[in-house]
Amino acid sequence: MNDLINGILLVLNVKSILMMTLGAILGVVVGAIPGLTGTMAIALVLPITLYVSPWMGIPLILGIYKASGWSGSVGSILLGTPGNAAAAAMVLDGYPMKQQGKGMKALKASLVCGVFADFGSDVITILVCAPLATLALMFGPPEFMLLIIMALMVIASVGAGSFWKAVIAAALGLFFSLVGMDPVLSTPRLTFGMYQLLSGINLVPLLIGAFAFSEMIQKMMNMTEDSAVIKTSLNPSEIKENNSYTFREFRSTFKSVVRSTLIGTWIGLLPGIGSGVSPWVGYSAAKRSSKHPEEFGKGSLEGLVAAQAASNSVAGANLIPLLSLGIPGDTTAALLIGVMMAHGLIPGPLIFDRTPDAVYAIFATLIICDLVYLLVGLVTCRVCGNITMVRNSVLVPIVTVLCVIGTYAYNKSIFDVFVMVFFGLLGFAMKRNGVNVPIFVIAFILGSMFETNFRQSLVLLDGNLLAALGRPVSAVCALMIVGMVISNLYRFYKERKKNAA
Repeated sequence: MNDLINGILLVLNVKSILMMTLGAILGVVVGAIPGLTGTMAIALVLPITLYVSPWMGIPLILGIYKASGWSGSVGSILLGTPGNAAAAAMVLDGYPMKQQGKGMKALKASLVCGVFADFGSDVITILVCAPLATLALMFGPPEFMLLIIMALMVIASVGAGSFWKAVIAAALGLFFSLVGMDPVLSTPRLTFGMYQLLSGINLVPLLIGAFAFSEMIQKMMNMTEDSAVIKTSLNPSEIKENNSYTFREFRSTFKSVVRSTLIGTWIGLLPGIGSGVSPWVGYSAAKRSSKHPEEFGKGSLEGLVAAQAASNSVAGANLIPLLSLGIPGDTTAALLIGVMMAHGLIPGPLIFDRTPDAVYAIFATLIICDLVYLLVGLVTCRVCGNITMVRNSVLVPIVTVLCVIGTYAYNKSIFDVFVMVFFGLLGFAMKRNGVNVPIFVIAFILGSMFETNFRQSLVLLDGNLLAALGRPVSAVCALMIVGMVISNLYRFYKERKKNAA
């Protein structure tokens, strides 16, 4: 009980709540601009979080994360242009609602139902994390090695449109994780004589380059003012008529919202899938069970909130593998793990014994962030149309300068700036060729963890990795890996046969 009270008190103060509010505002503004994402905003503020208390930095990141999950739908509803991949499903019914003069209703409905789903996912996260961490205490190096292999396979199989491009992204991430000193022999690897690389590639420059700077390069290559040429307005008479979102309307879609919340939470539990998949699963489930499926795609409120709830509910559940197993569930969790480790908080099953107050503080932050971004979203609904109209000619120089300043401030190293530029160019090339950047980043983070557990397993099992099958948890993980391999091969065979036909 004392740990619970101490954890809540860590974030229940003016400074932490102000950081959550700032994060929610940044998340709304950045997420509403087509082409920008909350992940990019988090990458930009990441260096700041390393110089403040963890209970100011973590609330800032979670505030951006939560709010950007909804604000990506602003462009979908008002412009028919999704702010991020997860918001693409909201175009189907959100934009037709705006064309019918129900833009404000659509914004408010997506916000309220998204927050409700977010809150439900957070409650499930709080209930599941501790028991899962207790189970994880049974894990040794062989179990963690197999678990990381499973995570990489899940990421590679469903994290992108092309299976082989996802494999390439994961392989690149694993390759760059090898840079630095060998953890056993203490000999330099892939450093090319540069002493700056002896400690490996720093995560912050890589993240800023791969996400933020690469996006700016992409915008510079495309000289059109993509967001500025689109004009959007809400007729005042339409706003007066369709501004309200009533409790009766919420109640009529309640079953769909709950169903999508459970779907999104389950998908969020699986490392690497993320919110890009869940809206489509929630939307299709709602359409199948709806009494009026013919309205879907033509401005259905039920379809809109089902997709939004499935998207938002991923946020809380993504922290379950992070806190319980030490494995980041998505890119934001990967960024968060960097902040936690910088402040001496090591995610994984032992965090519940060593620093239980930190776990309760994160749980409390999740709940408070839901309330904060609900209020920020309601206040900013009316100005969201203006947020989407930021010109690229203004946006690109500002964000580029912030990328350089943020990278240099992290270590006060010009070398880190060159690293950021390198991974910006690499991220741009990957995006241009359809190679998934989040998969690359998560594989980079998991790479060193895999190598450590792999080598420890070799020592523990006297070089015979097959002996791990005699351990119950390892045997279950191995069976799941075999099942995933067979499933992926079958899917690849079907796709090849379909293409041949």
